[in-house]
Amino acid sequence: MSEGLFEDLEALPHNEIEEASADLERQLRSFEDEFKSLREERRTQVDLVKSLRSAVGDIEEASSERKALLNQFHKVKKDADKNREIRDRVNRSIPPPAAVLEEWLADTYTKLTTIDNDLTAVPTLNRELDSFRRFFELQAAVVRKREAEDAHAVYVKEVDKLRKITSELDATRKSQETSAESATEGSELSTDKVTRSEIRKISKAISAIDKRLDAIKSQRKDARREAGRLRSYLKITGGRGSRIRIADVKDRASSGGSLNANELTALLDSGGLSNLTSESKKESAEQAASPKRGRGGKKGKRRLGVTRGGPRRGNSATRRE
Repeated sequence: MSEGLFEDLEALPHNEIEEASADLERQLRSFEDEFKSLREERRTQVDLVKSLRSAVGDIEEASSERKALLNQFHKVKKDADKNREIRDRVNRSIPPPAAVLEEWLADTYTKLTTIDNDLTAVPTLNRELDSFRRFFELQAAVVRKREAEDAHAVYVKEVDKLRKITSELDATRKSQETSAESATEGSELSTDKVTRSEIRKISKAISAIDKRLDAIKSQRKDARREAGRLRSYLKITGGRGSRIRIADVKDRASSGGSLNANELTALLDSGGLSNLTSESKKESAEQAASPKRGRGGKKGKRRLGVTRGGPRRGNSATRRE
């Protein structure tokens, strides 16, 4: 920490710093709650997207099969309608069945090819011409009626095919519904929302959640740093019941004054002790250099005054000499 770490806080009252610290703590709790909520929501959305993608794959596969069945259905139905139209048109013009027409034809043929022994029962020319006309009409009617009956037989087969195709279509629809219900189970999403557009929509929502999570991480980091700074300042400046100024503590430490544990902690946290140690070393070096020069000079003077002729003599010895 630098010496100016708490510089902006030293001029503020303790209660304001405590309120700011409490606000930051509440903000951090809010960030944590929002972060957890968003992460849970993101997990839910991701699970939902995975289910939707799986369901959409199944539905698309079923849709491909369903499309082929629908194409087959329309083709068969077209053939069935065609044969039904042939049958109905003939039946409207020739109502009796072919078997009845064939009986009439046989009777008419017999009358035309048989000569009755009773000459009074022989038909007149006009009646015989009518019988020939009826015979040929019945022949044509039988041919048409057989075509209609063949068309009806084909129509019945086509209808059976349509029933089978319809059953298969129902199975694919149920498969789609099952996949959609399975994908949306436990969510508020309706089964008609199981589409790729819905997947893209939810994916965009997940991206938005990711951006918000990144923003919360950054804001939470800054708030934690600031909250830690305020807590540290409140801790190291609350020792004597009043505010501790780092500069005052440093001055007292520099002058050799006494420091309590909190003041020493404040000094350590602010990095002031290292500065004090550097300054103390510098002053000690200067003080050590200055006396050394003084003592050297005195010693030089003393060396100049030393008598080298032997031991000192007292006044009595000098007088005797």
